[in-house]
Amino acid sequence: MCKSIGKKDLIKSYKLKKEKTMENTLKNQTILITGITDASSLALIIAKECKKQGATLICTGLGKTPFHKNVSENGLAFLDKTYADFKSTVERELGAETKIFPLDVSIQESIDDFSNQLTAEKIELNGFLHSIAMDKTIRQGKVKAIMDISREEFMDAMNVSAFSLLSLTQSLYHKKLLKDHSSIIALSYLGAEKIVVHPYKNIGVAKAALERLVKEMALELGKANGIQVNAIRFSPYTASKAGGAIEGLTEAVQSANQLAPLGNALPSDLAAEIVYLFRKNNRITGEIRHVDGGYHIRG
Repeated sequence: MCKSIGKKDLIKSYKLKKEKTMENTLKNQTILITGITDASSLALIIAKECKKQGATLICTGLGKTPFHKNVSENGLAFLDKTYADFKSTVERELGAETKIFPLDVSIQESIDDFSNQLTAEKIELNGFLHSIAMDKTIRQGKVKAIMDISREEFMDAMNVSAFSLLSLTQSLYHKKLLKDHSSIIALSYLGAEKIVVHPYKNIGVAKAALERLVKEMALELGKANGIQVNAIRFSPYTASKAGGAIEGLTEAVQSANQLAPLGNALPSDLAAEIVYLFRKNNRITGEIRHVDGGYHIRG
């Protein structure tokens, strides 16, 4: 009789085969990683896997730039501390040789200055990860109701969480820093499409705009330069600063884990999928992919 194979054994076997076929997948590629804040960041876990697969990394973090004008002392102190945390995290986890740059995607001059620095150092990119979001309506674990959101709060979330994908791509593209057939990947969430079990509200609207941008950019950049643009919706995740700030997300993680056919995906699953999409010569673009153990099929 054949020995029955359990679900866990099948998943383990699949992961081992996938890892074996992905050795040095990103060799000779230069990848930009945005959104690293500390050791719990999904962006850092993704960056570590990209490096493991042979990529040369460029990392950006929020920090003070010459373009931060009329900012209070407290604001400048926040920017200094945020960048110091980012810098120490990258040096410790990715190595001191990893190039880092301050970047504030809410300021166009900061984006263009970053592109100019890459040009000066003759750095061209094979792709980048957009892992940037901000929503001021999420405060101290509470999410403001849609009917209470101000125009400024709505526009701020849209600017940082969605438009930054386009503005950063525009700057890199027009300065010819994105190589043909490169790959752009944005992190999203199921809350962009559906009313999820925990309050997602304003940031969900911004993520919906992000996903719509992915499709438009995929068409234009694919036709012009063979550049791929995709988004990935990951399982609810509380370990990061962003996830830990969202009301009800801890309970959502437990619920999703029970309902998802394969249980919640792990950060390592997300990292492996992103490495796959960063591979050269893919013909995958304009997709909103799910790395959530199948939770999205539950209606």
